[in-house]
Amino acid sequence: MAWGAEPVARQTYQDKGQPADTQTGKTVAFVLSGGGNRGALQVGALQALLEHGVRPDMLVGTSAGALNAAFLASDPTPVGIQRLAKTWERVKKEDVYPGNYGSVLWRLIRNDESLYSNARFQRFLQRYLRALHLQRFGDITSGVRLYLVAARLDTGIAHVFGDDPNDLLLDALMASTALPPFHPPWQCNGTAYVDGGMAADLPVCLAAERGAREIYALHVTMAPQPSTRLHGVLEISAHALQTLLERQLRCELQMATELPNVQLHYIPFTAYAGLPLRDFHRTSEMIAEGRTVMEAYLATLTRPQAASEHPWRRIVRERWDRARNAFRRAARPSCNR
Repeated sequence: MAWGAEPVARQTYQDKGQPADTQTGKTVAFVLSGGGNRGALQVGALQALLEHGVRPDMLVGTSAGALNAAFLASDPTPVGIQRLAKTWERVKKEDVYPGNYGSVLWRLIRNDESLYSNARFQRFLQRYLRALHLQRFGDITSGVRLYLVAARLDTGIAHVFGDDPNDLLLDALMASTALPPFHPPWQCNGTAYVDGGMAADLPVCLAAERGAREIYALHVTMAPQPSTRLHGVLEISAHALQTLLERQLRCELQMATELPNVQLHYIPFTAYAGLPLRDFHRTSEMIAEGRTVMEAYLATLTRPQAASEHPWRRIVRERWDRARNAFRRAARPSCNR
């Protein structure tokens, strides 16, 4: 979704939908949002889905969700997701955010493109892609279609890797996770790309336009706390960005539900929202939490739903209202001098 003053235009992904699965009559997609180190929450949720017999025909991912989607696509089974969980548990801060505050300051003084180098992260991905014998999207032989989202730096428009089977997985992953100002833009075929969350943090419309008819949207997000006053430029800036993402999400989900014959399961994950970006010590806990949340959601599918407001509409509406009110309070000048 292109960014503007108001999210009024529908993002066009160049519809390349394919017929639904001939056995089930319904193409199932897992759509995975960004989330940084909290992307481990999605791993536990994916474990629960696969163990309950929900298998994807399509995987769509942005940022951290792109990493999870790509590695799961090679083996979308309980064994494959267990391998992904062990990979997450081996990740260290130095693999993603090398150096210390001194090196960050030095990069700022030198006016580098980012606070951290992406060289170690690139080597980390290359090592695991080689282990899975994956280089291009066409190397995925599991039968699962994979689409990864990045954003063009020059326009902010979403770019989808995976429509071309010759797209390089490394390019797609490095581009989709290039979050400013932490990592530099990723250059691919003469174009600079940044984190896909800048254009479509939870690209459910992409999945629907590619032929998905049942979508499990796993959204790593934050729970607004309207009673808490925000302090400092970092807190206010982060909250402002989250508010914009909530608006983007609301528009994306609305458009997805307006598409014909699409069943949407929206599952938000709000735990560990205060975890520092560089903290990878609680991965196992987050995997367990993600499993718990998804187990609880799957249990609701066996109970009759009320005929009033759709669950995703209620969740998003409440979160949007809280985020908007909290930001207004934070931006209001204080009377205490």
